[in-house]
Amino acid sequence: MQPEPMTLRERQRLEVTAAIHDAAAELLLDHGWTATTVDKIAAKVGISNRTFFNHFATKEDAALGLRPLHVPVEARTAFLASDADLLERVVLLTMSVLRTVTPDDGLNDRRTVLLRMVPELRARVKYFSVTAGELIEPILVGELEQNQPLNTLLDYDDVRDAAAALRMLAGTIIRFAFTQHQDAFSVTPDSTLRKAIETFRKVIKTS
Repeated sequence: MQPEPMTLRERQRLEVTAAIHDAAAELLLDHGWTATTVDKIAAKVGISNRTFFNHFATKEDAALGLRPLHVPVEARTAFLASDADLLERVVLLTMSVLRTVTPDDGLNDRRTVLLRMVPELRARVKYFSVTAGELIEPILVGELEQNQPLNTLLDYDDVRDAAAALRMLAGTIIRFAFTQHQDAFSVTPDSTLRKAIETFRKVIKTS
């Protein structure tokens, strides 16, 4: 089935979003973090500050062109069907959610340059990995509740604690993987994630 064609309003919104993203990225690369303000980004595009905030929550999000996170249906299905151990499944599910934050716009090389040149942007990696974890936590609770061995050991509160611990650990592993492969965080390859998982397993085992 062919997707419905975009309305004129939808096209115009996408064009303004792209213009804000371009302006914020260019200003940051040319003038740095402190000199780049929402006022200057909006002025460069020719829009009001209010219009800016209708498209992006922060100047960091504008510079990186970030969108709201969501859990892809196919990622949830893959998580539930996978034969991998639970930790790997949680890390890969979290990463699938993180990948929804950037559009397929061919600008990941620029995002990589921005993340390397502007350290203040890296805090968004942590923020979004935490937020992605919060989005998947109900999925983890449901999975743990259906795990019979765990059900014999944990009550409902413990299952929720276990789900929270898993999603926090997954976020930490993803941030570690990003330090090892500093491309735009949303395109960190699964091979780098699996290597990071093994590093954490070894550290935990020998501690």
